Amino acid sequence: MNELASAGHEVHLLLHNSNIPERKFVHEDIKQIELPGGNLLARSRVLSWYLKESRPAAVISVREPGNRALIAARQMSKQRTIAGLRVGMPISIALARRGLIKRFLRREAIKFCYKRAEVIIANHGAVAKDISEVTGISEHLIHVIPNGTVSQLLYDLAEATPDHPWLSKKDSPVVLAIGRLAKQKDFSTLIRAFHTVRAELNAKLIILGEGKERSNLQSLINRLRLDDCVHLYGYAENPYCFLNRADLFVLSSAWEGLPNVLIEAIALGVPSVATDCKSGPREILEDGRLGPLVPVGDDKAMAESILHTLATPPNRDLLVKSASRYRADTCAKRYLEALKLG
Repeated sequence: MNELASAGHEVHLLLHNSNIPERKFVHEDIKQIELPGGNLLARSRVLSWYLKESRPAAVISVREPGNRALIAARQMSKQRTIAGLRVGMPISIALARRGLIKRFLRREAIKFCYKRAEVIIANHGAVAKDISEVTGISEHLIHVIPNGTVSQLLYDLAEATPDHPWLSKKDSPVVLAIGRLAKQKDFSTLIRAFHTVRAELNAKLIILGEGKERSNLQSLINRLRLDDCVHLYGYAENPYCFLNRADLFVLSSAWEGLPNVLIEAIALGVPSVATDCKSGPREILEDGRLGPLVPVGDDKAMAESILHTLATPPNRDLLVKSASRYRADTCAKRYLEALKLG
């Protein structure tokens, strides 16, 4: 988005939720428009109004229920705007968490809407395959464009000094994890793995993020007597300066799409360990060539990989070079090509 604005394209950012801290990183030439939220019908109506007023050449929606709202809005507005649906997480995972009837109805709604979009973009191959299996759309018609995560802004933010004594006065290896304190991120497995690590190595663990699982995770930390070496830091305005000074990054998720934070870690040359979850880490770590992939929920395997990677980290230049495929400018050009605007 920022790259498109930098290249001179007129870009609008439509938001149903204004409370997004990352808005401060949006390019100054991008017009940010706050739209009322509400249910799917309400969102579709207000988006239809926007399409009539602004008549954009194309609109890209980046997640559900926005994807369905965009198709409905385009039908209401009778505009010829190109509708692009971008999918970053396997649809089947969200469907699996619903009851049988709701799952069927949601699946049919998704199939109906996706078949009416001009462009469907998946952030990697496994997501494209999943879209095809759910909707019946040929995988060959789905554009695979990775997250344009790597930009100069990432490197600039990484140069700041993190507000944490374990990183400013480092006397032992520091392991870092970043994400919402939610069951999806499975930080409980990481904490249990770190308990095993501590039996062999005087290391510390910082977890950046906030969420509903905080009390459960803190109770686990207390029970394992890790209070002095595991810190639930909370939300960090600039996580990249923490990441840049960590000795190891760990992604412990039960499922993901294409996790940006893992891409950012390797772009900064930070050794990484990740779960082999559905569906992004295996692609990012190149089948384990760039860092170990461990089974989801296996704290013993995770502990072994943490100790091994701290002892024998991969070549930093290899990591940084591998992240070039996620450059923001390259991905922006591919979006224009997919939308036939390039």
